[in-house]
Amino acid sequence: MSHRFTRILALTLLALCFTGTAHAEYPKGPISIICPFGAGGAGDLAARILANAVKNDFAKPVVVVNKPGAAGVLGTTVAFRSKPDGQTLLIGRVANAAIIPALNKTIQYKWDSFVFLGLLDLNPLVVVVHKDSPYKTLRDLADAVKANPGKLTFSTAGALNIQEIASYMLLHAVGLGKDGAVSVPFQSDAAGKNAILGGHVDFGAINLAAAFDQLGEGGKLRALAVTTAKRLPKYPDIPTVREAGFPELENILGWNALYGIKGMPQEAVDKWVQALQAVKTNKEWLEPTENMGAIPDILSPAETEAFVRAQVRKFEQLGQALGLVIR
Repeated sequence: MSHRFTRILALTLLALCFTGTAHAEYPKGPISIICPFGAGGAGDLAARILANAVKNDFAKPVVVVNKPGAAGVLGTTVAFRSKPDGQTLLIGRVANAAIIPALNKTIQYKWDSFVFLGLLDLNPLVVVVHKDSPYKTLRDLADAVKANPGKLTFSTAGALNIQEIASYMLLHAVGLGKDGAVSVPFQSDAAGKNAILGGHVDFGAINLAAAFDQLGEGGKLRALAVTTAKRLPKYPDIPTVREAGFPELENILGWNALYGIKGMPQEAVDKWVQALQAVKTNKEWLEPTENMGAIPDILSPAETEAFVRAQVRKFEQLGQALGLVIR
């Protein structure tokens, strides 16, 4: 009996050892965070700041892989098709994760086709022009657009991007349709910013995270308004869109979230949720996130799903009003 008990105990301990080893295997190799937008944009910066902040939470490197194109649809589709082993994650931004699923019903994925790991931050938009532009206020720009329908140009990070939606809202506010100004798409908001700097387009509603390095003294951009309900503490001289006379643009914001692939191991989900909650107080994440003009706002998976669901509903309603839905 004693020998049998000893044998059972040994087998049990061996099983526990194997179980512990299996759990310790995640991650089995480098973790790739797909950013479906170009280098230097708000999504890219968010991904790289996060990868650096969690470098000690995982036994393997966390690397950012840029796969820009089609306003984020290309890279998002690559992630959607990836093996659900936890080794591939995705940066979900307002464009690829909410606006496009709400307005384009022909793409392969839906807004809830991924695992919600957590919202990361909110990205205010700033309506900007070149510092030498004749437009000193948002009202000046709006009046020029209204007086010259179809003539002025604005940059976006792709069709149906939050920047394009914000500009469409401005056109709608002055009584014009979506053709009231010409949308010029680029692979990232950084590229769109460079187009304004180069004088290739007239204006843009750009993520503050991508524009902040050209604002203020020494910068070459003039910010006409910010889309937050209150002025930003770091940029107190930039009026809100409501103060500028266009409340329709209030709270038209960008955001970043971390997504997993459906079917990924629960162990990987738990590990990332834990890591995200930890970075809330990590200066290596907080300080660069705030410095790039974003508002840290990490949410739980359930809160993130509810947030994105509400965003999608809002953009579906907007799309119906402006005739933007593609079927």
